[in-house]
Amino acid sequence: MQNLRPRTLLLVLISVVPVIVALAFVVAILLARAGFGLVIWALLPFVVSMALIGVLGVVLGRAAARRASEGQRSRKDDGV
Repeated sequence: MQNLRPRTLLLVLISVVPVIVALAFVVAILLARAGFGLVIWALLPFVVSMALIGVLGVVLGRAAARRASEGQRSRKDDGV
């Protein structure tokens, strides 16, 4: 992930979030059809999907910040 631009990481986040939400929706439907209660089939997929999106955002944000700070260091080292 060191040679990726911050914009590429943002596009990864934007494309993966709908997939996570769609999977949470499918899991919610399967849990509802299996006969689980409202709390389980409604809240559990939502909470898990929000946690996954949050973790993905933190990971990609740190990677973008690390990449940006490396670019600033190289400019300072060059004297520009």
